[in-house]
Amino acid sequence: MWLVAYHHDAVDNENEVRAATSRDGQRWVRNGVWTLPAKGKLKIGLISMNRSGAVATFDYVRTYRD
Repeated sequence: MWLVAYHHDAVDNENEVRAATSRDGQRWVRNGVWTLPAKGKLKIGLISMNRSGAVATFDYVRTYRD
C-alpha cells in the first residue's frame, strides 16, 4: 500500500512529494522526499522496475490536499 503526500512551496516555486508504504494500512513507513521545480501540473505515476507492461491494481486510492 502506498501513500503520497504533496506540498507546493510557493516561496521557492517547488513541488515537494513524499511517499510512504504500509502492509496493513495502519503503520506507515515514510520514505524520501522529492523536490522538483514547479513547471506546471505535477503528475505522479507508477514505475515498473526493469520490466515493461506491468499493471497495478488498487483496492482503493486516497488523495490528500495540504
